[in-house]
Amino acid sequence: MQISGCPLFFYCRNVATAIEEGTLHLDALGRMPDDRVRTQLEKITGIGRWTADIYLLQALRRPDIWPVGDLALATAIQDVKHLPSRPTPNELEDLSRPWKPWRAVAARLLWHHYLAK
Repeated sequence: MQISGCPLFFYCRNVATAIEEGTLHLDALGRMPDDRVRTQLEKITGIGRWTADIYLLQALRRPDIWPVGDLALATAIQDVKHLPSRPTPNELEDLSRPWKPWRAVAARLLWHHYLAK
């Protein structure tokens, strides 16, 4: 199986290159505010808002990260709240406001709900 043509391979290589060249310092990310971490990560081709949010939530364990672009999260909220359709990213943002500053906890619970279905 050849993976060198896979876009994910290139994105991972871009991250590795940024670390190797010193343009991405993983240790420093943990000391940065959320928005700055996103900015640093999104400079790398292939890393977008969703990937940066998941890194903040999972690797850095930030408590108030809410990945509005996550399809499983939107599907779980639709089910839990009995919504007629899957919420848009803007609607997801609005729905999450009551859970601030612990939206990462809500996201994890909703992912568990999604996986259990």
